[in-house]
Amino acid sequence: MTDTTTVEDAQNTTAQQDEEAKARQIIEDSLEPALRCFYAKVKTDEMIGPVFEHTVHDWDAHIQIMVDYWSRALLGTTRYQGQPFAPHVPLKIGQAHFDRWLALWSEAAHETMPPGLADHVSKMAGNMSHCWGRALESMLTQQTP
Repeated sequence: MTDTTTVEDAQNTTAQQDEEAKARQIIEDSLEPALRCFYAKVKTDEMIGPVFEHTVHDWDAHIQIMVDYWSRALLGTTRYQGQPFAPHVPLKIGQAHFDRWLALWSEAAHETMPPGLADHVSKMAGNMSHCWGRALESMLTQQTP
């Protein structure tokens, strides 16, 4: 290997790292605006608005928790250390609630994020919606006499 190849490889690696850092920053910068847009929609939604109204008492704190959650889900950061499923169990919600959550979250993502990121986030949210909604609905069915 020549010195020129080594220098070119180093430059390519540095350029790739710079691009990855920019992409990560775009994701980080997109989370809070998307979540604020989403929760503005949630607050006026007839189906899931009341659920959030009764459980979220500090919207800014909740949004920061969700920024950290999505940063972990999308980038693997460690800021969110909670158990995301557990707080949903006592809410008595099911698949219909998660379907509505998904619709509002996808709208907000597409309104505020770059298109490729919005598509990716919406797909991830769709997987969550399906799994969580079915699990919570099953729990509700088991609790109902």
